[in-house]
Formats: sequence, C-alpha cells, structure tokens
Amino acid sequence: MMYAYVGCRTSAWRGARGKGIEVYQVLPDGDWRLIQRVESVQENPSWLTLDPLRDRLYALHGDGDVVAVWKRNQESGLLSLLTQQTTGPRHAHPDLDPQRRNNPVGAALTSDGQYLLIANHEAGNISALAIDQHGLQPPHSLARIPGHPATPDAPDAPESLSRPHEIVFAPGSDLFAVPIQGRAAGNGIDMIRLYRWHKGEAWLLDEIRLAPGSWPRHVDFHPSGKWLYCLSELSSTLTVLEVDAQRGALRLKQTLSALPEGYPTRSDASEIEVHPSGRFVYAANRGHDSIGVFAVDAQEGTLSVIDWVNCGGKTPRFTTLSPDGRRFFSANEESDTIEVFDVDVQTGQLHRRQQTIATPSPTCICFASAD
Repeated sequence: MMYAYVGCRTSAWRGARGKGIEVYQVLPDGDWRLIQRVESVQENPSWLTLDPLRDRLYALHGDGDVVAVWKRNQESGLLSLLTQQTTGPRHAHPDLDPQRRNNPVGAALTSDGQYLLIANHEAGNISALAIDQHGLQPPHSLARIPGHPATPDAPDAPESLSRPHEIVFAPGSDLFAVPIQGRAAGNGIDMIRLYRWHKGEAWLLDEIRLAPGSWPRHVDFHPSGKWLYCLSELSSTLTVLEVDAQRGALRLKQTLSALPEGYPTRSDASEIEVHPSGRFVYAANRGHDSIGVFAVDAQEGTLSVIDWVNCGGKTPRFTTLSPDGRRFFSANEESDTIEVFDVDVQTGQLHRRQQTIATPSPTCICFASAD
C-alpha cells in the first residue's frame, strides 16, 4: 500500500485555497482516496520531507518560521502532530518583507540521517536541526549565504544576503547542492553552491555564479552523481554542471532554454526532475503551463529537447515522479489539481491519464509505503 502526502498553501495573502496537509491512499489501480486533512501549525505547509527511519513527516511553512513534526502511522498512513520547532533567526536587512518571515522553502535529511537541513529563503541561510526522540532540536548551525559586499561609497550598508531555494544531496553522498537566488532586497547573488556535510556542519566547497536576475530555483542530481541540473526561475533556463565529487568542484557544461524557441510572454520556471533511469530530465514552466521533456546524453550529461507537454492545468508549481519512475505528477497550484501522467520509460514521453486529483493550492507531494 502506498500513501501520498500533499502540502498546500493556505494563506489569504497568497490568495490560497488550501486547508493544510492532505493524506491520500494510493489504490492499486492508481486512484487516490482522501483519508485525512490536517490543519497546519502555521499557514502554508508548502514543503514536506519524509523521514522513513522514524516514520515522520517534517512540514515547512512558507512565509513562516517554524517546522512542524508529524508522526506517521505506517499502517494507516495517518498523521498526528508531535511538536514544532523554529527554523532559526530572521535576517535584519531593512528591505526584507516582514510578511515572509524566514520563508523556509526546502529541506533535506542529511546523509547520516541525524539532521534536518532547512533552506531559509528570506533569512539567507541554511539551518541545521538535530533530530531526537522528541522531534527536532533548535538550530545549532547556520550556513549564512551573503550577497555582494558593501561598496566603498556605502560602507555602512546593511549586511547583504542571497536566498537559498532548495537542498539536494547527491546519491549516496555527503555532498549537497543549493540553488541560490540573487534578489534585489539584500543585494544577492545568483549562484549554485556545493557543500559537504561533515561532523554536524555544512562546509562550502565550490560555487558557480549564473546570470544576474536568473534566480536559480531547483536542482537535481543525475543518479550517477556525475552531473547536476539546475532550473532558473526568471530566465527559464536549464543549466548542466559537471560534478567532481573527489575535488568537491562544479564545472559549467551547458545552458539551454526550458521553453520553446520564440515563446513571447512571461513564464516562470518551477521544478526539475531527473528520471531514475538517468535518461530524461523534466522541467516545469508556470505561464507556458508545460512540462519540458529533455533527453540526457549518456556520455556527456548534456540535454536535448524531446517535447513540451501541457501540464493539464494552471501554474505547475511542483512536480514529482512515482518511486518506480512510471508516473509523473504535476501539482497545478492555480487550477487546484494534481494531474497524473504515464511515463514511457523508453522515450521519456509523458502521456496524460484520465485522472485528476482535486486538491486546493497544491505545492508539494511525497510518497511513503505502508511497509
């Protein structure tokens, strides 16, 4: 038996319609049956991270400053609240929007399974929270991500910051990558950083700067760990980087558009997925409302276009693949739906199923087995 957990935006400020976290039983024929809806401890439980070792679910609250810890009943899939914890202190820069607080947007378990790392977008840091039997300890380590330094003509300018948007570990490794946005408030830098998790700390190894204003948003590693793929939000571009795990280094290999050539209007890229086979990459576009399908060169890791597929709704904010790589899910935030596609594992093509899951303002999906 499989269960699906869906995080939803809930705040009026975001124009959201969600009610909290929704729990679905995934039936053998692929249909989803809603079995629980839980209200969140803060608004916008927009990012979910499963902890299979402890049967827990960690929920980040977009525009908030806490992470909720939910206990998951392995047999029934149902959730019960354990506790909550702060994601860390806020940044003092005066130009930041106070409504966004820390705005934690992504989290990942460390390679040793003992810490939860959180990307605090508005605070400009990665916080590390040790996991214990009661939940999560307060953040004990903050990897701060500065922006451009003060200039000689403004030596007393506020401390700058750049904004992490996700944390993704390389397969079977203590290396992790962070896409970082250089937004104007805070004088930030658009870049991708590579860290190593070692002895309870995040150690910076390398960084690659991208075009100003591109806003790197999400990344994913190739299953081999040799390549890293980044999707940038405002430029709607895909960036391919070679990863030297031994040296802890990144090298830029390719940049290409996530949109069809000549697309005339604004579209903000959102989510990127590498297929478990390593043969295909999928990139979601909000505005064009499509999923770009790309083939991976087996020798070089570079990408070539296969197709663009309509997402089946409006604003595909989040996408993911089923654990076996045979189904693809698009969480279409503005149409309040999750659309389901079959994946042709030979060609990478997506074929939309006659299956729509009605879910208000969906922003994240994760799966867990009953055993």
